[in-house]
Amino acid sequence: MDRRLRNALEGLTDADAEHRRRAMEPFVRATFGIFSRYLYRYLGNEVECEDVLEDVYADIWENPGRLRNVTNEKQLLRTVYLYYMRKRLREVYRRLNRNLCLPQSYMKNLVAPELGVLETLSQSELRQALHRTLGKLKPRERRAIELWMEGMSNRAIANELNTTVGAVKMLEFRTIMKLRKMLHDYCRED
Repeated sequence: MDRRLRNALEGLTDADAEHRRRAMEPFVRATFGIFSRYLYRYLGNEVECEDVLEDVYADIWENPGRLRNVTNEKQLLRTVYLYYMRKRLREVYRRLNRNLCLPQSYMKNLVAPELGVLETLSQSELRQALHRTLGKLKPRERRAIELWMEGMSNRAIANELNTTVGAVKMLEFRTIMKLRKMLHDYCRED
């Protein structure tokens, strides 16, 4: 850890508010790049990173005690993540993905709302139709939809499937379109 950052950390944990105020600016300058690179890996959006960092620095200002025993940059990043960033990241994930959490009860409305399937089929028939159509999906498509319905973010699904976020979004879109077509065809058969 360089001297400037070490001095800023010592100043931040000082009881005197004036010392803390003077130490905050060098601390922000020394850590902004590190923290923003780390956050960008999770969020993939510079604006969101800056918003989260603003809140993190405010939390550090209000309660710097967790940084008292930090001796190196790796420990600093771990401490800041565990005690200051993690809560903010969860809030951002919830806000960004609030429409992506799809329980199975909502799946049928997403798959075929305009087809009139819900009105023409009983719940048990609809459940059977969904089960049959999900069985016709490729394993990767079925896994992506299951993870999506569990409320996982696209980034988490991408990590689970070892692919990119863009590929997951496209996979979900194509799978939903395939499910719509299958349910539409199923309704026409009856």
